Amino acid sequence: EAERKLKAIKKEKKAYREEHKKAFERLSELQQMAYNNTMVRDATAMNEPDFSPDELESDYYRKIDEINRKRGDIAAHKALESWVPIIAALGAAIISSMLLFKGLKNIDLGLTTLHNYLIMGMIAAAVWMATFIFARTLKGASLDRSTFLMFSWMQVFTASGFAFSHGSNDIANAIGPFAAILDVLRTGEIGSEAAVPTVAMVTFGVALIVGLWFIGKEVIQTVGHNLTAMHPASGFSAELAAAAVVMLASTLGIPVSSTHILIGAVLGIGLVNRQTNWGLMKPIALAWVITLPAAGILSGIIFMIFNSAY
Repeated sequence: EAERKLKAIKKEKKAYREEHKKAFERLSELQQMAYNNTMVRDATAMNEPDFSPDELESDYYRKIDEINRKRGDIAAHKALESWVPIIAALGAAIISSMLLFKGLKNIDLGLTTLHNYLIMGMIAAAVWMATFIFARTLKGASLDRSTFLMFSWMQVFTASGFAFSHGSNDIANAIGPFAAILDVLRTGEIGSEAAVPTVAMVTFGVALIVGLWFIGKEVIQTVGHNLTAMHPASGFSAELAAAAVVMLASTLGIPVSSTHILIGAVLGIGLVNRQTNWGLMKPIALAWVITLPAAGILSGIIFMIFNSAY
């Protein structure tokens, strides 16, 4: 279907050029010179990076620009049907691998590595098919609306995947010292491993949600809007990349900051789009440098106070 439309547009463009050539030849020499000057200005304007169709003066270039835009939309819709389902399937495979290899491995379900890969493959295939069908239903919509709708739905799952990876690392960072203290109080000795009570895990999970609900608005605004201009497609890319990095760190047992990693992913989007808010990035980078020693110093002072008091 897309190939047929592209051939029809190519034929339309060729026919219009022939028609314009005949109309141009009917003009007087003075009219031809004036029209040539107009076309030269239009050709120059079309090569400008901030070109707008409203700048065009000649009927010829207006029509050519209209035809080119139709061709671009069709080619982009074709790419939307071809590549976005593959990207969605890849994202589904990454997110499902997080759940299977990191989450469900702690539950004795009898799943082997082969079973996990088979489940990942089936989920990826199902997501590919669903996304492909969804892309086909958006043929009549504009390209901007089609990409917005598709990646908006896909971003729901990448956001969930990032939240899962966030819980696997940041919340583990917070509960780790607490679990060690509880284990010492219970056993009277320091062990290499400490069991985490279910009540503690639920409490920290609720605290995470409460903090996000009441205080997280400013951070959401900064990361989602202020650092760079975001589109569902760029949000999907940033969240998928950040989730994969955080989950890899969690698998290796390395404590990292998922917020810092996500900001790095968003910064990468801004660099590609050349729309990074460097004025905002400076205090963020300064915070990265200051927070680690500041937390260490404050923690040492508090411990010294308690140590001297008790």
